[in-house]
Parts: sequence; structure tokens; C-alpha cells
Amino acid sequence: MAVTWSPTRVRSAGATGSADLAASAGAAGVAGAAGVADVAGAAGRLGPVLRVHRRFRPLSWPARVWLHACGVAVSVVVCLALGEWWPAPVLAAAAVVAVSGYERLRPTPGLRSVRVHEGGLVLVSAGGGEEPLPWRAMEATEYSPGGPHGEYEHGRIWPAGADEPLVLAHLGGLGRLFRELEERLSPRLRAALHETLRAEGSVRFVRGRLTVTAGGLVHRPPHPLAATEAYRWPEVHSARASALGELEVRTHSAGLPLTFPVPNARAAAGFLEDLRTASTG
Repeated sequence: MAVTWSPTRVRSAGATGSADLAASAGAAGVAGAAGVADVAGAAGRLGPVLRVHRRFRPLSWPARVWLHACGVAVSVVVCLALGEWWPAPVLAAAAVVAVSGYERLRPTPGLRSVRVHEGGLVLVSAGGGEEPLPWRAMEATEYSPGGPHGEYEHGRIWPAGADEPLVLAHLGGLGRLFRELEERLSPRLRAALHETLRAEGSVRFVRGRLTVTAGGLVHRPPHPLAATEAYRWPEVHSARASALGELEVRTHSAGLPLTFPVPNARAAAGFLEDLRTASTG
């Protein structure tokens, strides 16, 4: 029977799941008044601070356009007054930097920042409360870089024992933060995938669109009329995590790579590469 790979599979595969980890990684937010001392002690046990990712409040799209238009108007006025056009690019760049800096200085409710320690993360609320989240208490992560139509970048973290993921957005250096998270989680998640395959015989990704077995891959295209494709491991050329955080599988017969939006694509790609190398080597 195929088993769908999801963050909860890590827990059932035995990679995480102690009660104290689940308690320390509860929903994102603020430490309660009764447990402030315990939380502060837990944060201290995570070791030195490596960096801080501060949250900002982004401007709406109309406000951003209006401010940029004002910057262009000021640039034109200055250039006409000087009788030269060379200052226009410099002033336009300064306007873009000023708008970006203003966004990061605006006060924002809720989460204030995320501190990266040697032993995990600490979520700092606007009121100063802190919620520690050790590396071992995270089951999976997923990062979205946003898009050209106003979608903001965001990421999700599944803490052990939590029903819902933590959603982080509008943080400076968010992409770097989630790249580091994936690097730290990948070895454990890859081991959990191997354990799931040994125990269940197969692993399914993306609601069954990709099924992984010891003998190869089965790809079910999203279109209901498209034929299911099967590839034995010698037919698979490579598997990797794309720049968009998707699992990208290349085969010798297909011209375009197969792409799948899965949590922790780096771990999934490493898992597929392990099986491909073992079967062909």
C-alpha cells in the first residue's frame, strides 16, 4: 500500500515525537505569563544568537506605485532645474531604497522577529514574549518565494505535535532562513523517507502524483485523461530541488523535467538520488 508523504509521516516513522518536544513547539506566538521563566530558560539553552530576522509591514501595491510615481516626478523636476538628465537614475534608485527602508521601519503587530540560535529558533512577539523552537522539534518546512502579481514570499514550519503549521511572512532574509532550515532538516527527513519505504513498500508525493518504489517511479499527471507514466531507476537521469523549492525529476525519455511542489524538496531529491544511485551502481 502506498503511503502519502507529509509532515505527519515523520512523526509516525519515528524521527520525532517526544512529548516534551511537542510541548516546546506549540502554536506560534507568545509565552504565557505563568511560563515566562521556563521559556526564557529554554531559549537560553539554544545557545548563542547567530542572526536576527526582523519582521516588517509591507506597503500596499497602490501606495507603492504612488510613492514611486512621486519619486519619478521629483527626479524630473530636479533634472529640469539642473538642466541635466544624468541624476535621474541615481534619484530613482534612491527612491526605491527609501521605500524599501520605510517598509522595514514601520511598526507591525504580532511577531516582531525570529532569532536564529545554534540550537534552533526563537519567535519574538511584539510584546517581548519568546517561543523557543529547537531544530529537533521541527518536522518539515515549505518556502514560497512569492510571485510577480503581488504575492508575498512566505514559509511554513510544521512543529512536532502541532495540528497546523507556523506561517512566517514579511521577514527580512526569509529565503535565507528557510534554506538554512531545509539544510538542517534534510538528513533526518531523508532517513524518515527511507524508513517509510522499507516499512510500507512505497511512498507517495503530492497526493499520489508521484509514487516512489524500490524499483522506480510512477508519475500520474494532473490531467485526468493523461496516461500514467512509469520509470525504472535506470531511466531516471536526476532528481534535485529547484530554485523555486520544488522537486524536479529528469528522465532520459521526457524532454521536460517533472516538477512537484513538496515540502522539503531537498530531502525528497536526496532520497530519490539515493535510490537511483543504489539501483544503477
